[in-house]
This record gives sequence, C-alpha cells and structure tokens, in this order.
Amino acid sequence: MTWVEFPFPACPACSRAWSASRHRDCPAGGRDGGTLDVDPDAARVRCAGCRGTWSVWETRFHCSCGRRFEAAEVEAALREIIRVATLLVEILVQQGRDLAEIRRSGEASFRAWLGHLTDALAGALGAAAGRVVGSLVRTLF
Repeated sequence: MTWVEFPFPACPACSRAWSASRHRDCPAGGRDGGTLDVDPDAARVRCAGCRGTWSVWETRFHCSCGRRFEAAEVEAALREIIRVATLLVEILVQQGRDLAEIRRSGEASFRAWLGHLTDALAGALGAAAGRVVGSLVRTLF
C-alpha cells in the first residue's frame, strides 16, 4: 500500500477544489480534522490524524461553501484523482529503482577507479622502492 495526499475534488455547488482533503470531525481532534490520504491501488482513504480507513466511494465531502456531497456526485473527478495518484506512485517507485541503479553503478565505477588507482600507486611505489634499493646496492658495493 502506498498512501498519497488526497486532493479535494471540485465542489458541485461552487466548483472550488483544494490540494488536500480533511477528515471532518476527526476523533483525533483538531479544528479541521486530519489530512486524508488515498491508496490508489485499493481505492481506500486514510485519515492521517485518527488512522481510520474507508473506501473512497464511502467518502463524504464538506465544502467551505456549506455543500455536503457524496463521492458518487464527483465520481469522474475521483476516478481521475485515483488514476493520477496511481501514476504518481508508479513514477516514484521507478525513480527509486533508477536511483538505486545509479548508486550501484556509481559504487561499481568507484571501486573500479579505486582499484586502478591502487594498482598504479603500487606500481609507482614498487618502481621507486626498486630504484632506492638499486641505488643503495650500487653505493655499498
């Protein structure tokens, strides 16, 4: 389950909409209630305040204009919200996979670069040590 913020659909009376819906009379308290999230795969709504869950289609909306309306009255808007939320979840999951792959590739590349660096340093140190030993041997004998 992936929960994303549940936007308030356009009110049938005044056409106003908001970026987030609130749980009216939320048992957890607060003047406006908890913010509502939606699980687009299960078409479930969750209140962030009281953690209650219910079907999107059982949701009742209360607009600031005073109009109360049921989910069925704005079914097309709710289906679009769920479709967009599902797409957003898919994008975020794919982005997470892409970032993990970039991280793995970066780590592999860094390991390869570090391996080449240590090989080069070891070769340079070996050559320098050989010159020092050769120089000492020549001066002593």
